[in-house]
Amino acid sequence: MSKVRRNIDLIAKHGLGLLRKGKPVKPVKPVKLEASDAPDSSSAKPAPPTKAGWFASRGRGDAPRARRPRMPDLSELPQLPQLPQLPEMASDIRSIRRRSAIVGGLVIAGLLGMGWRSWTIAVEHHAEYAAQGNRQQLRTYTLAASRGNVVDRNHISLAVNDRLERIVMNPRLIRAYDKQDKVLEFLLSMFGPEHADYIVSELERDKAYRKLRLPLDEDKVAAVRAAKLPGIRLEQDPHRVYPRGSLAAHVLGRVNAQGQGNLGVELGLNNDLAGRAASSPAYYAAFGGVGHKLLVDGHPDHGISRGHTVVLTIDSAIQAMAEQEIDTLVRNWHPVGASVIVLDPASGEILALANRPTFDPNHPVASTSQTVNLAVQHAYEPGSTLKAITVAAALEQGTIRADQTFFCEEGRWQYTPRHAIRDTKSKGWLDVTEILAVSSNICTTKIYETLGKESLYRWIRRFHFGDRPDVQLPAVSPGMVADWRKWSDIQAANVSFGQGMSASPLQVAAAFAALANGGVYRAPTIVSQVFDANNEVVWDHEVDGVEGERIVRKATADTVLEMLTAVVETREGTGKKAKIEGYEVAGKTSTAQKANPEGGYFEDQYYASFIGAVPANGPRLVILVSVDNPEGGHYGNEVAAPTFARLGARVLAYMGVPGKDGKLPVPDAIALAEDAPALVEGFIPDLDVQPALPGRRPVEFTTGLPDFTGLTLTQALAEAEKAHVELQASGTGLAVGQSVAPGPVQAGAEVIVHFQPL
Repeated sequence: MSKVRRNIDLIAKHGLGLLRKGKPVKPVKPVKLEASDAPDSSSAKPAPPTKAGWFASRGRGDAPRARRPRMPDLSELPQLPQLPQLPEMASDIRSIRRRSAIVGGLVIAGLLGMGWRSWTIAVEHHAEYAAQGNRQQLRTYTLAASRGNVVDRNHISLAVNDRLERIVMNPRLIRAYDKQDKVLEFLLSMFGPEHADYIVSELERDKAYRKLRLPLDEDKVAAVRAAKLPGIRLEQDPHRVYPRGSLAAHVLGRVNAQGQGNLGVELGLNNDLAGRAASSPAYYAAFGGVGHKLLVDGHPDHGISRGHTVVLTIDSAIQAMAEQEIDTLVRNWHPVGASVIVLDPASGEILALANRPTFDPNHPVASTSQTVNLAVQHAYEPGSTLKAITVAAALEQGTIRADQTFFCEEGRWQYTPRHAIRDTKSKGWLDVTEILAVSSNICTTKIYETLGKESLYRWIRRFHFGDRPDVQLPAVSPGMVADWRKWSDIQAANVSFGQGMSASPLQVAAAFAALANGGVYRAPTIVSQVFDANNEVVWDHEVDGVEGERIVRKATADTVLEMLTAVVETREGTGKKAKIEGYEVAGKTSTAQKANPEGGYFEDQYYASFIGAVPANGPRLVILVSVDNPEGGHYGNEVAAPTFARLGARVLAYMGVPGKDGKLPVPDAIALAEDAPALVEGFIPDLDVQPALPGRRPVEFTTGLPDFTGLTLTQALAEAEKAHVELQASGTGLAVGQSVAPGPVQAGAEVIVHFQPL
């Protein structure tokens, strides 16, 4: 700094010329011109008139203005000598130049390095770094497919999709705003203190996204929107809806919180119903601490497809009748459990399947016992219903004749030194029909003895006892039939009349249906058809189902059915209360002691059941009623047979099956109203109207079609039920239009309602 100051002082003192040579010079004195140096006036040209003269000639004055002296020619001035450069200044300049060169070189080298690095990143390692960037930002997002619907054989919706409002919390954001206490107070005011532990646990999570699995009604949704709490918002959640409530609950099942089936056909056919999800890339950007998915536009959907529509063999009308009758049975006898199965013997199609206890798949269950499908998952000792199988086997094998008689030992037979077989009635000589009518254990054992252990075992297995029915439902029981080599003499005798082995109610119904179907066994099924998203048939029971298997000759099956009519139609029969006016019923009662898990049998616990085919001369229905440990009675005739009779009469009338005289049965509507509970919630009321008599034209009635605009799918279905119309849903969200204008329409009319997301 001192050098620079000294150089400035030198320049100020000696002039700029100092910068040339670096040596000081004396200052130049001004040059004074002499008279001899003045120009000669005689030789000068006359001067042009001055401005003063010009002004004077016009009367503006006489005095001329003095001329400005001529500037000297600089070339005539003496040249200043070159000054030498200061040594210190030259050294500084060289240093500056050297440093500039170094800095410039470093800058150039840096730019070259950056350029090279950019080239390697952009070109040489492009794929590697692009993949790394994608791993950090671009992730795979699963696009869930819409779950397929479940409908009954008449395409009445039983399981559909809807959207449900859910509360979504950002616990991190709530803590950042220090609003935990306020949010907790708000949520508890809506849901109550019983949910406090769950809500607190969700608030304490170190997460940016938590969904509360608590139900919201319209008032609660409005309250959440009005509260405007930080970290609290609403989100629409895909929701499975069962518009008929508990109707056919054990057949339908339900889905879990992730939308996957975990009971019934929802689980058994989950792969068909779930559809095929898609995976699509999405950029994740953080907004307020919450990851938001920004889907890549134009990316292919990788084959996303809606779930298949499953058409059940269930008839909602028959199902509702079965559930009404089983409710009546439960009210009268208070059993531990009960099951009713209605089967079409010609096709193996299950028209109705009901259990008690039951549940509503729209709501949480209080106990897992409610969700057990007793008709297919529970195996019990079928008891006397198996006597029909023993008789059919002996007739088919030719070891007995239909008119052959057996001595029934007057009600007690000491079969082994340690075991005696007893009958409820003391009888002597009986033919085979009478043996079935009075349900003699002793004479059934004597019929079995004509077959032997091995033959009896093989015939029981031919009727598919011990096989797991392929019925598209989960956890189906195969029952249990021990190998005949392990049977003792008394065990073999017990098996011949349905004890010492186990089977599910469905297995018993399917075996009996083989006799009703002329000796041909049809595997039971709960699914009629499966359609894909384009309404193309994926599976059809009539085409793809298992073909019928002949078990016994038609003559044998018809003979056994004729014998079984004596159970209901004769005075000695054990199933007289199963009689249906105008029809001949072929059936069999059963009263079997319950097996004790610790060995032996309970003395005071029973299974009471009745199974029958109607009409006996050409069965259209097989109905099984099974009751676990009823109170106040235990015989199949008093507990189960009346339910069979009431249900059979109603179903035959509904199906239009004429009786022996060609007329339809007319159930006592007043008695039914007094004896049966209200229709299952969501069921179509007009299906339970007293049937028209043959030859009379049914009276048509009209109803008012509501305006569905603005309703959710659940609300629209409820309104459609009230109006007695069939609703077909298109889309999801809120209703925005309908195919038929509001107003009078015929009951049972179909309306298509279009839904769009909010």
